[in-house]
Amino acid sequence: MRFRYETRPARVVFGRGTARTALVGEVEHLGMQRVLVVTDRVHEATAHEVTDGFADAVVGRFAGAEPHVPLAAAMRAVALARDLRADGVLTLGDGAATGTGKIVARETRLPILAVPTGYPATELTPVWATMSAGRRETGTDPAVLPRSVVLDPDLTDVQPWTAAVGAGLTAVAQAVEAHWAPGANPVSSVLADEAVSALAAGLRGRAAAPHGREPEDEVADPVGTWAGTSQEAGEQLLYGVFVAATARSVTGTGLHHRVCHLLTSTFDLPLAQLHAVVLPHVLAFNAPAVPAAAARVARALGADHPVLGLRGLCAEVGAPRGLVELGMRRDQLEEAVVRLCAALPLANPRPVGTADVRELLTAAYRG
Repeated sequence: MRFRYETRPARVVFGRGTARTALVGEVEHLGMQRVLVVTDRVHEATAHEVTDGFADAVVGRFAGAEPHVPLAAAMRAVALARDLRADGVLTLGDGAATGTGKIVARETRLPILAVPTGYPATELTPVWATMSAGRRETGTDPAVLPRSVVLDPDLTDVQPWTAAVGAGLTAVAQAVEAHWAPGANPVSSVLADEAVSALAAGLRGRAAAPHGREPEDEVADPVGTWAGTSQEAGEQLLYGVFVAATARSVTGTGLHHRVCHLLTSTFDLPLAQLHAVVLPHVLAFNAPAVPAAAARVARALGADHPVLGLRGLCAEVGAPRGLVELGMRRDQLEEAVVRLCAALPLANPRPVGTADVRELLTAAYRG
């Protein structure tokens, strides 16, 4: 046995209520004495509540984080950090808050303590992204990887059902592909097994709980909508998302993610639902080349067959089956085939040719 396994230096604190009980210790652990709190208008009150225990160390607050991280808004946060001589950044909110904090860290090299209110994604990577003049720019910088991430199921349990399903199925795709992505190794495969098992349990638990599928019910009675959510299911789902992201950070991604990102960027299809539609077909395509990995996926799903087990999980949570359900037209299939083939060859355990691409996309279209 021979492999390489490299992890990124990051600390994760997981547990229910940790956003209110663990932050004082994390601020001290990171040596922060002049903290800039970065959040958005929606989470501004929560940010005040959770930082009350170390209010004397908070030198300023920036509540102007915006979706897609507009560069102008992020640079205002950078200017504030410099003016206040901050020595650390605490972000609380969704990807907008974390993304804004990352630009502050990129420009000032300050450490980040991240408290995501949604399911973690960008919080676990050294990738930054901004939007300027309608163009998205991304990059990688070790300085933007949060030094500490606090994951509190109390914050994610109140996410809308569609957000929970989207995050869960996205994480399943990350974990399954981690078995054969370019950086796959025995350790990352163990993480992938654990992630798929936890995600399946969390998604099934959330599906069994009342979650108010009708939007008008959620608006009329948001508290009642979530009153039946299983705490154990919520913890398993958040834990699974975290472990899957950890595996992906080691292995990278392959054919499945290339297909999904091409379809969402070219045809503006919803990315989370694309994972649910495309993954069973990529798994079926690759399974003969990686039978041991396919068997592990089946076991983690509690199924006899990996593809059938995955389809069963998607059906339980009401995920779409075909690209046609997402709004893709049949006459767009050939353009998708041409664009994907232009990226060949791709890192994949089974060679991928033009005929394979056409067959895979056609099957995904039909569902």
